[in-house]
Amino acid sequence: MTDFTLGTLMDAVNLAEFDGRNDAAVIDELARTQGTFGAGKPPAHSGLVAWSIEAFRNYRAAWRAHQEAMPTPCSVPVRSRWKISHRRDAADHRGVRQYEQTCWGRRYRSEDDHIREMWLLGLTTPSGRPEEVTTAAANVAAFGGNGPPDQVRVVLFGATSSVAVPVLDRTTEQIRARAREKVAPRLLEIVDGTTRQAGRDCAVCPDTPGCAALPAADLLPEVTTVPGPRRTLSVTDLRYHQGCPARYHLRRQLHLRDTGLIESRPILIGRAVDATLRDRHTGRPRRCRPDDPAGEDVAALLKEDQRSAREILARHATLCPFPDVEEVRDDQHQFIVAHHTRLDVVFGGTPDLLYRRADTWVWRETKTSRRRLRRDRPLLRQVPQLALAVLILSAGAPGRSPGRSRVELEHLRPDGCALEELDPVNPAVVAEARKVIGELAGPLLGDTACAPGVAHLTASGRSAP
Repeated sequence: MTDFTLGTLMDAVNLAEFDGRNDAAVIDELARTQGTFGAGKPPAHSGLVAWSIEAFRNYRAAWRAHQEAMPTPCSVPVRSRWKISHRRDAADHRGVRQYEQTCWGRRYRSEDDHIREMWLLGLTTPSGRPEEVTTAAANVAAFGGNGPPDQVRVVLFGATSSVAVPVLDRTTEQIRARAREKVAPRLLEIVDGTTRQAGRDCAVCPDTPGCAALPAADLLPEVTTVPGPRRTLSVTDLRYHQGCPARYHLRRQLHLRDTGLIESRPILIGRAVDATLRDRHTGRPRRCRPDDPAGEDVAALLKEDQRSAREILARHATLCPFPDVEEVRDDQHQFIVAHHTRLDVVFGGTPDLLYRRADTWVWRETKTSRRRLRRDRPLLRQVPQLALAVLILSAGAPGRSPGRSRVELEHLRPDGCALEELDPVNPAVVAEARKVIGELAGPLLGDTACAPGVAHLTASGRSAP
């Protein structure tokens, strides 16, 4: 199956813009060929086909409405990618003789090529992009073609909306000056960067095998190797696949949001508590107190749920590790990973709190509920995040030996709290963690169809049976 979400949409638009097919014919061929359009490439999942058809309709409607609204429309599609090339006679201090800048998206020009448009595509509604991104796109449109135009527009499109949003409209000279100020310093920072940090991008990085910054081990020795591209897997991925393989593929691999999903009140309470604790533990935190204010995330809950969240937060004060902490990773997007070399899978997870005390890294997961944990069922099966944390730390993440790390579960309830500790070098703990994660990962790695279990997604983001 194709894993490029917008690829099928782009191929469909190409048929309409460059081959002159009408929209109905394009949609018919998209559905009939499962998005391959007769080319020798993997077909799209049936859920992605449905999403792409809706996205294609939205794109064509947005494009027509935008061109009609412009005093000078850019109605001529441009097939060749705009590209700025910087060539040197001799290699520079990095050993490079040529640099190229380009931009992925849809390209258009006016009939006389005095105006160009770069369309940047997204998966949902048109959303803001950093100024560096829109300026870089405009710079490529201005100077990446055959001679500069007088004017460049940058337009945002989101696949679930039939409205396009212009976000930049400047002259070529204005773009040149802004690019020197905003884009050039960032490009220099990128090409000069040598720091390596293991994280979400390890699955697509060509240096992953043998990378010194990425812990590596045979985390699941009982799981059979399955050929396929390298991928990143978290407990969320494993649970999505266990519940519905199609939803896993669409939501986790293709990043199509299921906006029709209604979350339960306990989940909303847990998220509000997590957000409040993350805010409190960021920067230079002190020890949390039972009477600390709850914050806006709790205030957004229903009145009854606000009371439960405040009671849970008050219980946390008993288990708060601050201020007796030497170091804390306070980036809420910190994704701790380890590479399973034989399976070629990057396993990862985001701790609720990752801190160092007495030269020991501690991965803490926080779980909220109304009941105590069951004592008749293994802890790692009740909370698989703990099992994956054990495996990742046993491989040596985050940069220390596994003997100097531990996993904690902070279990918070309105009427009490508990702290459980797990040792990632204890053979019995590691064996149980391998069993728990292996039972979830094995079926996922061997699944090449991702057939629907319960539901799939449409381009509107709603669930469909």
